[in-house]
Amino acid sequence: MSGTALFDLDGTITRGDTMLAFIRMMFGPIRSNLMLALVLPAWLLAKARIAPGDRPKRQLLRLAFRHRPTEELQAWSERFLRERMHDMVRPAALRCIRDHLAAGDRVIIVTAACSLWVGPWCRENGLELIATELEHRNGRSTGRLLTPNCKGPEKVRRIAELCGRPDPTTTHAYGDTPSDRPMLALAAHAHYKPFRE
Repeated sequence: MSGTALFDLDGTITRGDTMLAFIRMMFGPIRSNLMLALVLPAWLLAKARIAPGDRPKRQLLRLAFRHRPTEELQAWSERFLRERMHDMVRPAALRCIRDHLAAGDRVIIVTAACSLWVGPWCRENGLELIATELEHRNGRSTGRLLTPNCKGPEKVRRIAELCGRPDPTTTHAYGDTPSDRPMLALAAHAHYKPFRE
């Protein structure tokens, strides 16, 4: 009987954070480090739980993508797939994904990363994607989020929105941080910090 496999992306499937890697590729080390310095106060406030946890991400996305043409960002996402994404993917994670596909399982990547830079890799590998979405208007990015940040309980809500509540007895879930635990709780077969070579 086929089932469902739910995978977190950053840190689980990949080595490192895909958002930071994408921004570094677009802007180079000097400009990307400057942007990170500008969001450092928000990060410190979020770390101290004085500000919302996703505020640094929202600020960084606004700095990086506000007013950027949608076509330009899509071109960068294809370049990211070719030049960076493949090297970031853990081989053991890719083997596991392919094993689930071969078994006829429904494989869904559930990530706080944006579909902008994750979507091409998922399409290449025939995977469904639940991700954070960027807002675009009149052919340009606004730098704002169109959806809530897909993290913690939001992952569970988005999974239910896409496919209802999976049968836990035939569901595998893979994650690597405490914020993945709500998603892991959906599965009888929960895998925490797998694929660490």
